[in-house]
Amino acid sequence: MRLSAQLRDAVQRLVVQTVEQRAASWFLAKVTVVNANGTLDIDTARGPVTGVRRLKSYSAPAVNDVVKVSRNSDGNWVVDGALA
Repeated sequence: MRLSAQLRDAVQRLVVQTVEQRAASWFLAKVTVVNANGTLDIDTARGPVTGVRRLKSYSAPAVNDVVKVSRNSDGNWVVDGALA
């Protein structure tokens, strides 16, 4: 592979990673721990996330609940609620 093709591929990978990290998105996750302070530890397809806040409407979280979670462009997570 020529240097210009390697450089092009590296720049493309960097752009994709940057856009993906900065974009708001939502995921499905599994609750692994319900913490005493009301936050949750979850397991997503991207790996575990600890200390995630939840909406007031998700008032009875339980371990093994499958939940919808949102992540904003700053990297903050919130659990929106459990799936039926």
